[in-house]
Formats: sequence, structure tokens, C-alpha cells
Amino acid sequence: MRPGEVLDGRYELVEQIGEGAFGAVWKARDARIRRLVAVKVLLPGGTGSPKDAARFEREVATAGALNHPSIVTVHDFGQHRTADHPLFFLVMELLDGAPLSRHLADGPPPLHRALDWAAQIAGALGTAHRAGVIHRDVKPANVMVQPGGAVKVVDFGIARTGAADDGVTSTNVIVGTPAYMAPERFDSRTLDARSDLYAFGCLLYELLTGRPPFRGTLFELIRQHGESRPAAPGTLRPGPPALPADLDALVLDLLAKDPGHRPADAEEVTDRLLRIAGPLGRPGHPAATVPDPRSAAERAEQDAYVLARRREADELLARAREEVTRHQERFATEAALLRHQAQQEAADLKALTESAAQQILADARARGEQLERDSAARAAASLRQLSENEQRNDLLSRQADKLRSDAEQLRRSVENAGRQASDFLADAAARAGLGPAPEPGQQPDGPPARPRRGRPGMRELLGRSRATGRDPQGSEEARRRQE
Repeated sequence: MRPGEVLDGRYELVEQIGEGAFGAVWKARDARIRRLVAVKVLLPGGTGSPKDAARFEREVATAGALNHPSIVTVHDFGQHRTADHPLFFLVMELLDGAPLSRHLADGPPPLHRALDWAAQIAGALGTAHRAGVIHRDVKPANVMVQPGGAVKVVDFGIARTGAADDGVTSTNVIVGTPAYMAPERFDSRTLDARSDLYAFGCLLYELLTGRPPFRGTLFELIRQHGESRPAAPGTLRPGPPALPADLDALVLDLLAKDPGHRPADAEEVTDRLLRIAGPLGRPGHPAATVPDPRSAAERAEQDAYVLARRREADELLARAREEVTRHQERFATEAALLRHQAQQEAADLKALTESAAQQILADARARGEQLERDSAARAAASLRQLSENEQRNDLLSRQADKLRSDAEQLRRSVENAGRQASDFLADAAARAGLGPAPEPGQQPDGPPARPRRGRPGMRELLGRSRATGRDPQGSEEARRRQE
């Protein structure tokens, strides 16, 4: 929503002047009657919920049916269609002034003014209670104080017309303001007008002292509302003048833990306030008075304009109920369709998942079998390789043994050939006259011979023969001739 936007072709938004739990309040211009009004638009976050629409419809029905000078007047109700969703709105009289909570921020007001405001609020509650409406959120922020001193009770958005309460829902969400809630509101006991009177007692306590009777966290407030007895307002309000004892008694009666010990109704509270306020009128000013709600209602009934507006409001309310019913039916149809689609998608996803899982298992099984076959083949190849290596090692070992045997035989053959060659050379040398061949085991006489270097070789023998000019063959021939 933005300034300049026109709702239902009639209400032009000027500026936002407030925001509550369920809707934003705008100053708007009524193009048809050409007056400024207050338009409460259900917050966009809740427009799609049939429950929020029903709560908004209930506020229209309850506030529109109440006729009292101290209750905000409802002018119109409707819905504005946007591209995304419809917006429900409520048109009320535009109030000047400020909430009572803003006045209390400066401290408690003078006693005569506090009693005057309290009597007007009690009169408004009496009218609502006679109509079977329980406000359930009586607090300073829901009371508008106008420049002339008149007050208006506003925001019937969570009002109830039955006996059951939902002060604490099943999801533990507080409906109301804990600092002003009666003890029975926290445990969902039977709800009646005396719960509003307890909240009014908390408001009156704050009017007289500048603070509510109990403060703290939510859990501390629940405990104090249920167990603690507040101090009398007269002990907390600075004087003079001191608070009348009857006023302390009235406040403590309103704050009784047991609803049966509280005043019977708002009319009794109004009467007691008027009796207390009678002697306290300021010099030159009349004592606090409260307009007769029944005479105001009778005058309203006689006003043709009010009757026409009421009929129009009834028609709008009927259309709103039909619209809510259509929304509920459409919501149920769409929810069923979405549920069916979700179930179908879940079934398809389940089938796809099972098929994929089976395929994965089959692939894993085939892969495992292939790995087993590959492992077996590699193991067999390894065994064959090992056997071949062992056979090759045995063959090499046998070949090595044979080579060693052959080498040993060759060595012996070489040694024999060496000995034979030495013997042959020695014999040849002896025959050639190059020296006698000593007999085996015989030692020559004389001094010990020098150690032999060994038998002469073939080259040495040939050298010797050339040095002596002898030819071994010629010597052999000469020897043969002599013989």
C-alpha cells in the first residue's frame, strides 16, 4: 500500500497513521461523502488466510453493532482487489488526539481527569458487554483521547462473543497483552465480561500510578497475575491529594484473582467511579459525567442515515461472508488438488528412486563379478609365471652345475696337458743336449743347486740352440750316425 492508492474506487489513502497486529491504519479521503476517515487494511501477509479474513469480519460485525459515544464508529467494510490477492479493509471515523498510552508516558494525569477517562471507558465496556461482546485487549494503547477530553475505545479485532477463550492458543501464542490479561486468560478457563473488568482494573491502576500493577517477563507476569496481590494504588501515587480509600478498594476489587470476587458488571464499576468522582470536580467545572449509552443508542436508531448505513453494513457483511465462504471453498479445492499432485509426485519419485536403486545394484553386482573374474585371471597368470620362474631357475641351476662340472674337467685336462707338455719339453731338451732330464726323485751330488725356475719352454730351448749354433735336428741325425 502507498499514498494515493484508491481502495474500491472510493477511499484514497493519504498517510499511514498506525499499525496493529493484524492490519495497518491509514488516513484516507472518502471521495463519495468528501470527508476524512480512518481505513484499517488487513496486512498483506494475512490476506490469503480464511482465518484472518474471518477475524477481520468479526471485527466489523462486533464494532459495527456497538453504538456508544466512547466506541469508535464503523462506517464501511469491503475489499480491494489487487493483481495478487484481495485486500480486506474497514472504514472508521478518523479520531483526533493520541492514544492514552502516550499521555501516560508523561506520568499519571490529575485525579479528576483520570476518573473522567475511566468512567467513559467503563461505560463503553458496559455497552459492549450488554451486546455480548468481550473486548479481550483493554489497554491504554486501545483508548484514544481526543482534544476535548472524550475517549474512544478502539480495536475490537480479537473480541469474542462466546464463552470459550483462546488467550493462549495450541501453539502457545498469546492473544492479547499479558500485562493486562486476567489470570483465567492464561489457562483457557471460562471467559466472561469480568475478564475485561480485570484488564480495566490494570488500566485504572496505571491511570492512577503511572505504571501497571505487574511488570516483568511473560513468565513473571503469568505468575504475578495468578499469585501476587498488588499494592494499593494510594501507596504508589505521590500526593497530595491522597487517593480516596473507596478508589483503592475499587481497583483491588477489579484485580481480584477469582472472577467471582470482582464487580458484577461494568455498570457497577461506572456507578462507583461516578460516586468517587462526584466530590472531586474542579472549581468551576462539573464533576465527571458519562453520557447515557441507552439514550445515545435510541437517538442513533432514530437517525435515518445511521439506519441506512447499518443496512449497507449488513449487506457488506453478508457479501463478506459469502466471499469468505468462496475463499474457503477455493482454498479447500486447491489444497486437495495440491495434495493429489504431491501424492502423485511422491509416487513417481518413489518409483524412479526404486528403479535407479535396482539399476545401481545390478551394475554393482556385475562390476563385482567382473572384478572377481579379473582377480582370478590375474591370480592364475601369477601362478603360471611363478611356476615358469621356478622351472627356469631349476634349469639354470642344472646348467650351472653342468658348467661347473665341465669347467672342473677342463681344468683337469688343462693341468694334464700342462704336465704332458712340460714332460715333453724336458725330454726334448735332454735329447737335444740342452741338459739332462733329472730322474724323478734323484738329487745331484755336490753343493745344493740353486732352485730351478722351472722347466724351459719351447722358445727358451730354441733360443739356446741358436746360441750354441746347434740344430736340434742335426744333433739328432749325428747321434744316429754314431750309433
